[in-house]
Amino acid sequence: MRTSLSQQIQSALIYANNSSQKLSLAQNQAVSGKRIITPSDDVPGTNKALSLRSDISTTQQFADNITVSKPLVQATEDALSSLVDCVQSVRDILMTAASDASDDTPKTCSDQLDDILEQMADIANTKHTDQYVFSGTATDKPAVSLSGSATNPYQYDGNAGTRTTQVLSWVNLQVNIPGSSVFNFDGSAGAGSTDVFTMVTQLKDKILHGSVKDVSAELKNVDDNLDNLLSCEARMGSWESRMENASDTLADTKTRLKEMLSDTEDVDMTEAVVNLKTQQNVYQAALSVTSQILSVSLASMDYMS
Repeated sequence: MRTSLSQQIQSALIYANNSSQKLSLAQNQAVSGKRIITPSDDVPGTNKALSLRSDISTTQQFADNITVSKPLVQATEDALSSLVDCVQSVRDILMTAASDASDDTPKTCSDQLDDILEQMADIANTKHTDQYVFSGTATDKPAVSLSGSATNPYQYDGNAGTRTTQVLSWVNLQVNIPGSSVFNFDGSAGAGSTDVFTMVTQLKDKILHGSVKDVSAELKNVDDNLDNLLSCEARMGSWESRMENASDTLADTKTRLKEMLSDTEDVDMTEAVVNLKTQQNVYQAALSVTSQILSVSLASMDYMS
């Protein structure tokens, strides 16, 4: 079958146009480094890329949760460590008062306990940024305040609420321990124990007015509160450790997801450059052929005229 000159011209123009589009795509891929420029380039690949981007975003959100929550956990753990030091000092004072019969011992121990009581109250009202760390979920108010009672000098003004943060898709971690438990206002330290502030006040009274036996009897209350604080400190340390492990897991997951995304939508640059050069040659050939056919067409028109 013979083709007319007009058909040859039309075919040449279509071929040149197709070559131009392929060249444009090759140029875009080489410049952007992306294999998928528009969704129509690879519909399944586009869907996979969208899913991977969503997973990366979720992973980043968990990482952000850790970034925000970890300093709060660390601040709480530091405060608990200071409280443990205070109660250990109280225990040391108790042992001294129970074993030293010097006349000035009661007054010295009493003054030391007053200082520790104030220090404990300051620690109890520790803030991280604008939040009181031991107030439960009532983070806008101090955890303890003076009660006006001689025997129970401080009262708890927070609540028993706990806060959590999601660090992995399957893990939610608690990030606070309410002061009601930490300071033993709720009896967390066990039957017969008092809150830590009352504990210090009772011990002071026994040192000043009681017998050695009375002072020694306070040891169980001190030890119960010390054990409770050490337990709280250990829990916070465990949560911090789990956050660090989760952070490492998220970093590895994010790296892996980005590699999968790159495999899905990025172009092999060596292949992209070779393809670009090929398409440039094809396009130049198409232009050359089209130019020759158009020249023949013009010559035919001159001949006919």
